[in-house]
Amino acid sequence: MSRRNNRTPLGGDAAHGEAFELEQQNNEHLDSLAAKVSALHSVSLNIHDDVNDQNRMLDGTGDTFSRFGNMFDRTRNQLTHTLATANSRFLCYLTLILVFGVFSLYYIAKNLLTRSNDPSDLN
Repeated sequence: MSRRNNRTPLGGDAAHGEAFELEQQNNEHLDSLAAKVSALHSVSLNIHDDVNDQNRMLDGTGDTFSRFGNMFDRTRNQLTHTLATANSRFLCYLTLILVFGVFSLYYIAKNLLTRSNDPSDLN
């Protein structure tokens, strides 16, 4: 009976070699899987950092718009106060200055854009 238990199946060395080969394949697959998990981890960290940067940028943009809104409200209130207390001569001068300023800016901008598109200026 002990003879039967001590016997190796036919091709025992082949089975051992096949098991070793399967173990090596498993190790290669595990290494490949570990590399993919590591790549996914780094991608998720990059996404997390990008989201945090965008949130900071949006917070900054919100603060900028809030400051602009406050500045606009103060300007509107000052203009309302000035118009309520000013006389008609002052309002006429203010209107003329504003109209002159707008036309001056238009003229300057038009000349700068026309000059920059002129190919003869390149020489």
